[in-house]
Amino acid sequence: SNNLSPHVLNDFGLARGIKTFIERVASLHSEVTVSFDTKIRTERFDSNIEVILYRVTCELINNSLKHSQCTKVCITLNHDNNHIKLDYSDNGCGFSTDEIGDSGMGISNIRSRVQSLGGKLRLESSRGNGMSAHIEVSTSTTTRQMSRRDIRRQKIKEKNGEKS
Repeated sequence: SNNLSPHVLNDFGLARGIKTFIERVASLHSEVTVSFDTKIRTERFDSNIEVILYRVTCELINNSLKHSQCTKVCITLNHDNNHIKLDYSDNGCGFSTDEIGDSGMGISNIRSRVQSLGGKLRLESSRGNGMSAHIEVSTSTTTRQMSRRDIRRQKIKEKNGEKS
């Protein structure tokens, strides 16, 4: 699928990658409002963390669109003290976590991806009450700020249509 690891994610990082995916979703699904709130700007994290959290977010959004009949999705992504926290919720039909277990809707996929980073996943849902997912991942590998020069270089490459 075209959202597995886009150039935006590689070039600009997690927050910008998610934002771009949401913009694409919004253009295709006018019936759903997706709000995305983050304080992460140019911070970069281990590429494994970025790719997996990006894929997990895409999977959650796709699940909501496919299964929940929701009209609103809320996502917050923040970083503090060596942790990234992703909070996700929708106002859809919800599901019984007992019934679903780890079988359906890509949940086992999400769980194993988060576990591969040594992260924590908490899923909450019940019929008629939407769903929420709370994910926390350690980033004790150092974060790196993109320098102004990196950003300028990147903009020039983009303008010239180059891939990095």
